[in-house]
Amino acid sequence: MVRIRRKLARRPRPRTRTPLPADLYTEGGDQHRGWFHSSLLTSVAVRNHAPYKMVATSGWTLDEQGRAFSKSLGNGVDPVDIAKRLGGEIIRLWVASVDFREDVAASENLMQRVSDNYRKLRNTLRFLLGNIHDFNPATDAIAFAQLQPLDQYILARTAELDAKIRAAYDDFEFHRAYHALNEYVNTDLSALYLDVLKDRLYTFAPNHPGRRSAQTALWRIAETLTRLIAPILSFTADEVWALLPQSATREPSVHLALFPNLTDLVPGSTRQIEEDWDQLLTLRDEVLKVLEEARTAKTISNKPSETQIVLGWLNSVAEKPNPVFEQYKSILPELFGVAQVEISNAIVTEGNVEKGAFYVQAKPAAGSKCERCWRFTEDVGHEANYPTVCLRCADALEAIHFPPYDAPPSNSTEPQA
Repeated sequence: MVRIRRKLARRPRPRTRTPLPADLYTEGGDQHRGWFHSSLLTSVAVRNHAPYKMVATSGWTLDEQGRAFSKSLGNGVDPVDIAKRLGGEIIRLWVASVDFREDVAASENLMQRVSDNYRKLRNTLRFLLGNIHDFNPATDAIAFAQLQPLDQYILARTAELDAKIRAAYDDFEFHRAYHALNEYVNTDLSALYLDVLKDRLYTFAPNHPGRRSAQTALWRIAETLTRLIAPILSFTADEVWALLPQSATREPSVHLALFPNLTDLVPGSTRQIEEDWDQLLTLRDEVLKVLEEARTAKTISNKPSETQIVLGWLNSVAEKPNPVFEQYKSILPELFGVAQVEISNAIVTEGNVEKGAFYVQAKPAAGSKCERCWRFTEDVGHEANYPTVCLRCADALEAIHFPPYDAPPSNSTEPQA
């Protein structure tokens, strides 16, 4: 037995050949006359071709004052220490946030900034996951053409993000991917979509088409973001992947999956959608300014849900309303976060904030406050079984089989649905 083992030990192991030329050589810039150069010379001499298809060179890591890291200066940043305190993903994200081809700065302050951006991204992913907990793509997903306009728009923006990040990865410009991701999370999601969406997610009936439309968009966004961040935030992507809605065709790990299929996000051209939303978001900016001015002047309350917005024209001859505003009139209250929106053809010359020939007016909303969604509407109490809520909330309560109730006494502390 001993002899057999010795003979087996002497048997040479099979050599694994690395395909040549290599896809990529990566080293510091000082190796242009070292490793890169010597490899090139020997390979051309022996094989008559370069040993690599691409070369990626990195710069030096400096402190915030532009000095090279030095033990004597004690200005270095220990990545192991940062990983222990802030997490290994922060190191990975910092590497992705800088242009490695140039000299880059690293410091405790910079790591903290990256950590803040990571926390924002992680909280956004948590929000997405938390709001698709009862969503089954196989039975609940809605086709793009039937989605709510805002959901169509955000998926068009997500497709743009996908194209930007793929192009950045192809060019080894990971910092561009990082900045595009931050801009999308902060501007498109947090400041607009997720903020506007909450009323639909929290007050509509579970199977209401509006809520399922929102969940369809959230699910597709979560799938897309998870795949796109996998190269630079490997553990976070794997963690999110395990919590996404499962199906028989999904890979067990995000690192075995491909980048998103753009036709799943937007099946065709979204040019018209984006043109319409350019106008709607410009209008939203104006409305938010008017709301702030009206709150400062105390002509309305501090709660937009108690406010009505009137849109109209100041010309001497009444003009036809903007067809885009008319087309999307039903979603304008959701977009502005107010109770009601009226598009007026009346000629008004006083008491409004002028925007050229166009005006935006904010005034107290008509109706009563719904105790469930807090909107001011004129249909509160129209459902006898739920006398303190609007018809929309009454339908939601009926859908979840919430027992009918009488209006609570004024001193009641019982929470409402």
